[in-house]
Amino acid sequence: MSGVRRAVLLAAGERGLIGILTLVQTAAISRLLTPEQVGVALIGTAALQVIESLRDFGTTTYLIQQREITRESARTAFTILLLISGLLAAGLVAAAPAFAAAYGQPGLASYLLVLALALAFLPVAAPRMALMRRDLAFGALACANVAGALTFAIVVVTLALAGLGFMSVAWATVASGLATAAVATGLRPDPWMFRPCLAEWRATLRFSGYMTGTHLLNRAYELLPIFVLGRFCPVEAVGLYSRAQVISQLPERLILASVAGVVLPAFAAEGGDRGALRRAYLSGLSYVAVIQWPALVLIAMTAGPVVRLVLGEQWLAAVPLVQTMALATAIPFAAILSGPILVASGGLRDTLTSSLISLPVSGLVVVGAAAFGPAALALSLFVTLPLQVLVVMHLIRRRLDARWGEFARALRTSALVTCASAIPPAALLAGAGRGFDPGLPLAALAAAGALGGWLAGVALLGHPIYGHLRAVLGGFRPARLRLRVAP
Repeated sequence: MSGVRRAVLLAAGERGLIGILTLVQTAAISRLLTPEQVGVALIGTAALQVIESLRDFGTTTYLIQQREITRESARTAFTILLLISGLLAAGLVAAAPAFAAAYGQPGLASYLLVLALALAFLPVAAPRMALMRRDLAFGALACANVAGALTFAIVVVTLALAGLGFMSVAWATVASGLATAAVATGLRPDPWMFRPCLAEWRATLRFSGYMTGTHLLNRAYELLPIFVLGRFCPVEAVGLYSRAQVISQLPERLILASVAGVVLPAFAAEGGDRGALRRAYLSGLSYVAVIQWPALVLIAMTAGPVVRLVLGEQWLAAVPLVQTMALATAIPFAAILSGPILVASGGLRDTLTSSLISLPVSGLVVVGAAAFGPAALALSLFVTLPLQVLVVMHLIRRRLDARWGEFARALRTSALVTCASAIPPAALLAGAGRGFDPGLPLAALAAAGALGGWLAGVALLGHPIYGHLRAVLGGFRPARLRLRVAP
């Protein structure tokens, strides 16, 4: 088994386990907390996530991307993270009362003060986990990530049962950060990394400046709906929209997220060969689309049972949002590949350029739509996402010297497989005459039909993923499996 395939399988196992833990704790919390309490927690967590975009400062990506890493590089990354984390924690503590007052939620101040504690653990864990990812040590990386996810799930459910409300999420975040840092340090102690050093700060900051700007813009844009809805609408609207977003992102979080941590090291291994990078990227497009598209179509068709199963009856108002957002989420099918391929092909500045072109316009659309409520905000995705995809694909096309027709050919078979997967559940639901809320038993049959149609499609149409399925499920190991885009 090749190193990349083994890494993908290990990462897939990790993401699958974390996905199950996340689903379980999401289902539990959605039943223990009201939409308003979930909304307050999400607003506070969104503030922390924006800060985290600044806190990392691109140092972990720097460690992964560099061809040669010295002890000074790792120590410099630790030192920069330590300094920035301390400054940001102090800023969060100072801004907490004003932020809570702006949203009319006094409890947000205490929530943010607790979250500030979580900033202490990144300098310990992040450099070690970046080096694990660089070395394709995804077994050790999985242990650290699963430990954090398991700790969060146990603590948040326990504290919610004890009646702590949205504060249970804050304390669970702190406990999760502590667990991740402890396991990462235990698996890769490297005590020398704790010695402060700024020997390579110029190279680190030169690379990190672009990465930080890009990540901050993208993260702020992703969280903009939460901030804007919290200002224009009742706070429970934040909970409904965010929970619908969670459902629509299930395929990415449960399946495709396993690829995200592997693609940058895999692309970097091509050594800047434009032809090899182009072939790898086109192949990746085909694989991502053939997994994501059918799953999202199925979620849109069975939104009612999915919301009942995952979130519970009190969240049924989110069903129309789930249907809209699931279909819209199919548009940025290559999002997890875009950043890594630009970095690997020498287009680090292009990652920032893409964000500077598309996100300000998209942000204006989001702000305007949010004033009309979560339904209008969900519909606005059909405007903002195509714009973002066109911009980034244009930049990628220039970097890889690719043609638009090559992108279309890479996706053609995946689109046909999606149609094959959608036909059985569509026919079943249409025959039942119960719309998009057919009940759990019928939804399970629809899912089984979709899987059968998908398997038949990848086999009959000769999708490249079929060779991997045979290798993994059939138990044989070919000496070398060349992956190609289906003609």
